[in-house]
Amino acid sequence: MTDAFHDPTYDGPQALWAAIARDDVAYLQTGIVAAALNEADYEAAHRMCVTLSGHRDEYVRGNAILGFGHLARLFGKVSPGDERIVRAGFTDTSGHVRGHARSAADDIRMFAGLDLAPQ
Repeated sequence: MTDAFHDPTYDGPQALWAAIARDDVAYLQTGIVAAALNEADYEAAHRMCVTLSGHRDEYVRGNAILGFGHLARLFGKVSPGDERIVRAGFTDTSGHVRGHARSAADDIRMFAGLDLAPQ
């Protein structure tokens, strides 16, 4: 996985939940970005981001946290607990996760009006 963005194909929530069940890391790395960008159901996309935000793979974890920013941009809101998850990303051992947490925080501030900047 690289940090370069390629618009991933979204195969729907059933495909992503199936990939979560089988822990298909390669699929999850891009699938969570696709879900956050393309899923019309906020609650479904949000549950996927929450589920994957603690994944063992840094790219899955970072992309899931980035998804909170995408959801704020697309739906104009954040859910209870998102603040804790994004802020935890600021101190993750992975630079990928830390960078995506900062990007998510920027989008959340801009589109949902909640400032999550590191204290």
